[in-house]
Amino acid sequence: MKRKIKNIGDVETLPVDVVINKPIQRNVQVLFSHFSRYFIARENLNINDKHTIIDASCGEGYGSFYLSLKAKQVYGLDVYSENLDRAKKYFDISNIQFLTYNVFKRQKLQPVDKIVCIETLEHVPKNDMNAFISFLTSMLKPGGDMFVTVPLGDNKPSSYNKFHKNEPSIDVILKLFTPFFNKIKIDIDVFVNSYNKKSTYCLVTMEGKI
Repeated sequence: MKRKIKNIGDVETLPVDVVINKPIQRNVQVLFSHFSRYFIARENLNINDKHTIIDASCGEGYGSFYLSLKAKQVYGLDVYSENLDRAKKYFDISNIQFLTYNVFKRQKLQPVDKIVCIETLEHVPKNDMNAFISFLTSMLKPGGDMFVTVPLGDNKPSSYNKFHKNEPSIDVILKLFTPFFNKIKIDIDVFVNSYNKKSTYCLVTMEGKI
């Protein structure tokens, strides 16, 4: 029988069978993979309470929330309004604003200090990649930084994930971002993805927009 705990703070040990649905082993791996990338982003970009951040794309907002614990202001952007509706419900925080990309553009908000872009580029068709990256970097202040993660591939759609329109190679990633940044650092890591497959990811930390 599943335990009934009203408040997670009432117990000293995380009750995984309450907060994580079965299969617990698999879902712990998936959750850790997602959350750890936001942790790496926050550390690599040295985010603090003076920084405004864009989380592109934010999904249901948990990454934006994590970034907001350190940042001055976070803009969680997504193309799907239903994701944003849930994000607003789950994370009604004073220093987070959830918007569609189009609304953010129309509001002509001030450029931000840093951009976090986790598990997004692979959803952009190859022919649209340059335009999307140009759009993102246009929202950065001069000298702004960016952190990107993307599953590595051979510049083709995923063989098993229909939502991944293009999984780029390292040389393509460098070609896409080099015109916009003074320094690019690439790390490679393996994460368990939502399909319970170990997948190789490229983690890109970029400093100083030209």
